[in-house]
Amino acid sequence: MQHKILYIFVCFLFVQIGYGQTLETYLAEAEENSSEILAKQLQYESALEKVNEVGSLPNTQLGVGVFAQAVETRVGPQRARFSASQKIPWFGTLRAKKESAKLFAIAKESEIDFLKRQLQLNVKIAYYNLYTLQQKFNITKQHIEILDTYEKLALNELENNRTNMVDVLHIKMKKNSLQQQFQEISENVQSQKAQFNLLLNKPMTDEVLLLDSLKIEENIYFTTTENLENHPKLQQLSAQETALKQSEIAAKKEGNPIVGFGLDYVLVAERSGVSLPDNGKDIIMPMVSVSIPLFNKKHIAKQKQLQLEQKAVLQTKTTIKNQLLIELEKAKNKLKNATESMKTQEENIVQADQAKEVILAAYQTAKMDFEQLLALDQLKLGFELQKVEDTNTYLANTAIIEFLIAN
Repeated sequence: MQHKILYIFVCFLFVQIGYGQTLETYLAEAEENSSEILAKQLQYESALEKVNEVGSLPNTQLGVGVFAQAVETRVGPQRARFSASQKIPWFGTLRAKKESAKLFAIAKESEIDFLKRQLQLNVKIAYYNLYTLQQKFNITKQHIEILDTYEKLALNELENNRTNMVDVLHIKMKKNSLQQQFQEISENVQSQKAQFNLLLNKPMTDEVLLLDSLKIEENIYFTTTENLENHPKLQQLSAQETALKQSEIAAKKEGNPIVGFGLDYVLVAERSGVSLPDNGKDIIMPMVSVSIPLFNKKHIAKQKQLQLEQKAVLQTKTTIKNQLLIELEKAKNKLKNATESMKTQEENIVQADQAKEVILAAYQTAKMDFEQLLALDQLKLGFELQKVEDTNTYLANTAIIEFLIAN
C-alpha cells in the first residue's frame, strides 16, 4: 500500500513538473520553428561574410603581352612582356571598413534578439488568452451546473406549492443565456488553439496543454527603467550609429591617394652574330604608382551623407526610447490596476458566497427566494469572470514589461 501511494505521488510530481514547464517548452518550440528568425539569422551570417569582403585588398592585376613586331634593343629584340601590379588603399581604410561591417552585423544580431523577444511576448499573450478562455469555460460550466441544481429545486418546490412557475422559467432563461455564452467560449477556445499552434508554426489541430492555474508573483523590479537601454531596438540603433561613424572614417580615408606597386618582366632574345655584354638579358622593371583624387567631391559628399544618417539614427533612437518609456508606464499602470481589481473581486466573491449561505440557511425555515439567489449567482459569475480578466491583464502586462526591460 505504501509503495502504491509513493508511486502515485511520484507520478503526480512528474505531471506537475511537466505542466509547469509547458509555457517554457512552447517558447523554446516557437523560437526553434520560427522561419522569420531563421531568415534573420541567415542575413546575420551574410553580414559577417561582408567583413571579409570589405577587408580584402583589390584584385591583383596580371598582364601578358607579346610584341607583334619585335622591338630591337642594344642587347636584343623584345619578345614578350609580363606584368603584375597591386593597389593598396590608404593606411587604415580597410580596417575602418571592416569595423563598420562588423558593427552592421551586430545591428543584425540585435534585430534577431528583438524578434526573439517579440515572439516570446506574442506566445505568452496568446497562451494567457487561451488560459483565460479555458478558465471562463470552467467557470461558466460550473454555474450552469448550479442552475441545473436550482431548476430541480424549483421544480420540487413547485410540486409542494412553495414557489410558482415564474421562478422555474426565470431559472431556465438564465440557464439558456449561460449555455449560449458557454457555447461561444467553447468555439473561441478552439479558434485560439488553432491560432496558438500557427504562432508556433505547428499544425492547427495539435493539442495545447494548459496549466490549471498560473502563479501571480510580485514584480518589485518593475520600478526601474535602467534596463530599458538593453532593449534590442536601442542596441540595434546604437550599433548602426557607431557603424556609420566608422563608415565616415573609411570614406574620409578613401579620399586619400591610393598607392600601387608593380613589376614588369620583359623577355629579350639574344642578338645573333654579335658578341655583347648582357646579350639577351631580360629586363626587370619595378614600378610604383600613385592614384591622386584630384576631384574629391564624391568623397566629401559621401562623408556628409553618412553624417546626416548618423543624426537621423540618433533622432530615431530618441523617438524609440520615448515610445518604449510610454509603453512601460502604460503597462505598469495596467499592472497596478489589475492587482487592485483582483483583490476587490476576491473580496466580492467571498461576500457573495456568504450572502448565498444566508439565503440557503433561511431556506430551512422559510420559502426559497430564487430571485435573490439568481441575482447573487449572477453577481458572483461577474466577479469570477472579472477576476480571470484581471489575471490575464496582469500576466500580459508582466510579459510586456519583461519584453521592454528584461536584461
